[in-house]
Amino acid sequence: MLAIASLAACLGLFLLLEPLVTYFWDSKKLRRFPNQNRLSGISNLGYILERRRGFRSKNLHEVHKHHSVVRIGPNSLSFTTPSAIRSIYGHSTTCVKGDMYSALAGPRASLLDVVHKGEHARKRRLLSHAFATRNLEQWEFKVADKIQRLVRQFDYVCDEAEATTIDYRKWTNLFTTEAIADIALSHHLGCLDRGSDLVTISNPNGGDKVFGYIDCLHAGRRATSMVVWSTAWFPILRGVLVKLPGFFRSQWQKGHLYDEMIRHLTRQRIQRYHDGEELDDLVTCLLKDREGRERDVETSEVDAEVSVLLDAGSDTTAIALVHVMYYLLSNPIALARLREEVDMVAKGTDIVPPYDYLKNLSYLRACLDESMRLSPPVAFGVNRKTAPEGVLIDGHWIPGNTTVAVPAYTAHRNPNFFPEPEEYRPERWLEKGAREAQASFIPFSTGARGCIGRNISYIEQTMLVATLLRRYDFALPHPGWHLTHEEAFNIWPGPMPLTIRRRHSTHEYSHA
Repeated sequence: MLAIASLAACLGLFLLLEPLVTYFWDSKKLRRFPNQNRLSGISNLGYILERRRGFRSKNLHEVHKHHSVVRIGPNSLSFTTPSAIRSIYGHSTTCVKGDMYSALAGPRASLLDVVHKGEHARKRRLLSHAFATRNLEQWEFKVADKIQRLVRQFDYVCDEAEATTIDYRKWTNLFTTEAIADIALSHHLGCLDRGSDLVTISNPNGGDKVFGYIDCLHAGRRATSMVVWSTAWFPILRGVLVKLPGFFRSQWQKGHLYDEMIRHLTRQRIQRYHDGEELDDLVTCLLKDREGRERDVETSEVDAEVSVLLDAGSDTTAIALVHVMYYLLSNPIALARLREEVDMVAKGTDIVPPYDYLKNLSYLRACLDESMRLSPPVAFGVNRKTAPEGVLIDGHWIPGNTTVAVPAYTAHRNPNFFPEPEEYRPERWLEKGAREAQASFIPFSTGARGCIGRNISYIEQTMLVATLLRRYDFALPHPGWHLTHEEAFNIWPGPMPLTIRRRHSTHEYSHA
């Protein structure tokens, strides 16, 4: 017992002294940069506490208003400028993905969390041709089908009463979940038809298991996002917390159900492939090359990529769809201008206007981009680690193996590119200086590690927003109503109750 007590005392002393020694020894000279909070220089606990406060990127932005470089952890720096974006994320950067990605990787790394640049390039080649816009447009019918299903639900509630209220946030989640499941796996979850995220999977030992897709996806990410910032300690923390009754254990248990669903859907899809079904989806691009030759891809790799596709491919676009509707309803002049643009080109088309009619609408694209500027779905600075030899960022020599990042939330509020940065003003993207502003606009990150799914996100946003604004009148609960947020890895909007009515106008559809 004495030996155990002595060991515990030594461990406690180490945990107390090691951060202080590191801080005062300061071999990397990081004390020259201001801290985000009092703990930032000595412990990652400072950033973990910022996560607990709810909207850490917004809190960090307040510090960045006074300092272009901020120390957010003992070995972590946050930058703000386009120059820093190029140095950290650009195609020629020597930086690699930060340690957080290795900590989060499962048994098989995915395109999202693989660190090695060569392996990342190989994985990206597997899917890059599929995500080109010209190829994605052949899957437009899958997006249109999901919009039709959503319209049927909205028409139903409108027919039940002259005006009724929906939770728009819930429906965007259901829409993007269904859309990516079809695009990735040719699988119909049925969430839109049921108006619920409940999904049924079969147990290997027989019987069915029912759980909430979105609830389980968010639960696992919510718990992980609270402790992963201390990457060195994360495996230990997770190993301990998952065994203790309470919040973390329950959230991670739900997260495991999401992983179980991915394995179930992947094996179903691969079995259909072996049964000879010719399906046109993203998994086919993983299993076969452009010439139709089979690839030597293990099931575990398909699992990993499907997990990312169904996570990032649903959640971030749903977030963007909530925000663009929120900002348009809060700005009636922008809403009226957008409706005029959409009505002009879509008159006489089906309920869901073809993407070809919409893709060149400059104001519609400006509304989408302005929404993602103000509320980027991924607002925090995605982590990179400097090369062992170090790198020059914004005139500062940053030693090797230092975590660096540029938060999109702050980059999108650079007043040099975005005057009156808190104003929702889509016109800024059509004015002089818009091209230069792109250097500080990173809702999908940028460079070789930029989001491969940006094109499908724009297709889904473009088609759904145009369809809904053309067919319905929406209203926020009251003037001045504000959307609430929780920031885990993504910015999650809270519920958004909207009044919905069928729109009375002179425009016509070719099909009622």
